Amino acid sequence: MDNKKLIHDTVVATLAALNSQPKPQDCYKATEARLYAYPVLLENIKRYKLDIRDLKKEKNTEKSKDITCWGGASGIRLTPEEKQAAKIMAVEIKLERDTAEVNRINKALLRLERMNSEEDVAFIKRLYFQGLDLAGLAEFMGESLATIQRRRTRLVRQLALMLYGAEALM
Repeated sequence: MDNKKLIHDTVVATLAALNSQPKPQDCYKATEARLYAYPVLLENIKRYKLDIRDLKKEKNTEKSKDITCWGGASGIRLTPEEKQAAKIMAVEIKLERDTAEVNRINKALLRLERMNSEEDVAFIKRLYFQGLDLAGLAEFMGESLATIQRRRTRLVRQLALMLYGAEALM
């Protein structure tokens, strides 16, 4: 009886693990989401840099009599300088996260350019960064909509492979 239970539990765990792995279409969709997010991330980076600059220029005022900020469960009262440093650190973390994502996308686009052509990278930029729809891109390039769709699929799959590795194949 114990062996049957062990085998059953092993099979269930294996099936659950196989089902939890990303499928190629998930990597494809995630790659498209990352490409669509790219222009927003660039704007975020600019805004975060300005926010950090402004926070560093901001003068610390004396402690407010009506608002108290406690440092979490430790019960330590934070000074205005510590509060300001925490705000700056929070924005710096966001800046680092978005910068890292932009760098990953840029590296993938450079690899795509080396593997294919500048024209393919320009295609991706027009479609995802400049917001042209497929029909507009087909008209702009003088190609059929079906050709544009196939090209998009091929290029996004290549980028997904660069960004997600073998997970994009399974």
